[in-house]
Amino acid sequence: MTEVNAKLTGKTLYAFGTSIVNGHLANTSFVEDICNANNIKYQKFCVNGAASRITDPNNIIDQIKNAPKEVPDFIVFDSIANDAYATVTDDPDTMGKITYGFENELDPKTYCGALETICKMLETKYQGAKILYLATHKTPARDLRVQNIMHAVSLKIVHKWSIKVADLYTEGNFNGFLKQYQHDYSYDKVDENGSNHSVGGTGTHPNADGYRLFYDPIITQGLVGLASETD
Repeated sequence: MTEVNAKLTGKTLYAFGTSIVNGHLANTSFVEDICNANNIKYQKFCVNGAASRITDPNNIIDQIKNAPKEVPDFIVFDSIANDAYATVTDDPDTMGKITYGFENELDPKTYCGALETICKMLETKYQGAKILYLATHKTPARDLRVQNIMHAVSLKIVHKWSIKVADLYTEGNFNGFLKQYQHDYSYDKVDENGSNHSVGGTGTHPNADGYRLFYDPIITQGLVGLASETD
């Protein structure tokens, strides 16, 4: 059962990013688990298959642009899944570079420029909101070398922008490369009720137990920590 914490009760939350945040085919993820358990009013703008770079018409930057102006208490987002390819990491013109300051021109056609743009947009459009970056678990759907590069660069960027991290990539014990974890904690098809309680997946998209056991606790801890900063 997802943890209930009084510090989260009655808050508001926006969620941006990929299918891991959205909840894949069932459209149900840790967002519903945590928000329903804690009476958090939430809106999800995340889209399955979304990339960070604006070279993909389905991108996270547009999610933020199109979201309401009202400032929520919390924001959760991820960034890596649909940019994690060798064609990105191994091409300096596509990967881009982390800028030094905070007033530099950013190139959202590159991964680094896109993630910095996302961070800056969230911090300026939603000034005062508490932001949590989600580093998603290791998945066999992407080359591990590429994932390692993307994870390291992404942490440098969000740390530069002073954004807290819920790190499922290096913490939490959810390793999608392990066959038993793939079977028990991920799904590729919805169950007979159209929900995410099915098993036998390939390790990318968490099922109900995958979220409940691994994502919900770490993200809840992250949100509670951010809420405590305002007390």
